Amino acid sequence: MTMPNSPRALPLLTFCFAAACGGGSPPPAAAPASETAPTTTPASGTVDATPISDPVANVPPTCKNGTKPSATGLVDDLEDGDNKATAQGGRDGIWWVGKADHAKIDVPGSVVKASDGSPFGSKRGMHFVGKTDASDVWGAAVGVNFLSGGGFYDASKYAGISFKLKSAKPNLDVRLKINDVSTHPDGGKCSKQCFNAFGREIILGTEVKEVTLMWSELTQQSDWGDVRPPMIDPTKVKDLEWQIWPGTEFDLWIDDVHLLECK
Repeated sequence: MTMPNSPRALPLLTFCFAAACGGGSPPPAAAPASETAPTTTPASGTVDATPISDPVANVPPTCKNGTKPSATGLVDDLEDGDNKATAQGGRDGIWWVGKADHAKIDVPGSVVKASDGSPFGSKRGMHFVGKTDASDVWGAAVGVNFLSGGGFYDASKYAGISFKLKSAKPNLDVRLKINDVSTHPDGGKCSKQCFNAFGREIILGTEVKEVTLMWSELTQQSDWGDVRPPMIDPTKVKDLEWQIWPGTEFDLWIDDVHLLECK
């Protein structure tokens, strides 16, 4: 594959292994919208490593008394073992996997679905195992769309997101990313430098980590992107994804993904 002159100029090829997910980005013209896997952003040279417990500068927290899982906020607990997110709150998304040219994905296999043997005390979780290559400008990602048709979802009644992560090896750097109307080309706002999604760096040890993030705690990467809004627009969001950087061997579990509301 011929690399662009700048890793920020164009999104690179990504593909989805899911049986309900189609082959690349952009997908073949004949593929229905439900088969589209989101394009994953190339890695940037600057990492926002602000601890997730710290508020983002100049953006006030949205919940003075904290957050709790919303009654309609379950994205997926993965116990059903399939590749579909929980049908709740008007959502009907599917899980997908994408990777750069030289990355290798061992788990999941040809069909993206939950795996047995979850380390979280449940039966199943999303297991993501492989190795990315330092020669690529981005690595690999596992994610779930909010809507199977590929449209934007209105998550404005929620305050944020929570999920559990577990890495087999320490010091794994995972970036949570949420593309919105400003960072996805379908929104019509970005042009040459789309996919600088709002998100957060999460550095994992080997213990189970429960992550809770409000919309106000999510930021774009600082050194690229041609649309720079002050914060994510939760009225129009595309997906959730967990991205692995280039040159990384990873063994990651994800489970109990919930949208949150204020207490």
